[in-house]
Amino acid sequence: MRPRDIANAQLVAYNARDLAAFMALFDDDAWLEDLHTGQRRATGKTAILEIYRARYGDNPNLHCIVHATMDLGDYAIDHETVTGLADGSELNCIAIYEVRDGLICSVRFIRKA
Repeated sequence: MRPRDIANAQLVAYNARDLAAFMALFDDDAWLEDLHTGQRRATGKTAILEIYRARYGDNPNLHCIVHATMDLGDYAIDHETVTGLADGSELNCIAIYEVRDGLICSVRFIRKA
């Protein structure tokens, strides 16, 4: 599968709140990074699972909309807006999915500062 296919599949699983399908798309050693701060938010599937389990638990109406996509080599890049946050805010970001051997090995987020 192409990186775009994997990015699209994770979006479908995310919006369906299907953590099993969502996590099946991640490599065991995958990691998440906030590019604005340079901080890794999670390393490994267990840590990533805990982040998204908490996000779903805290935000029952969570939904992601993709406005634009770009693909280059092993990367699928999305301009996303996450809605349904408990405080009523929206999260606007760029997500850069690095895909190798059919699995997401990293996601780097650029968020408005």
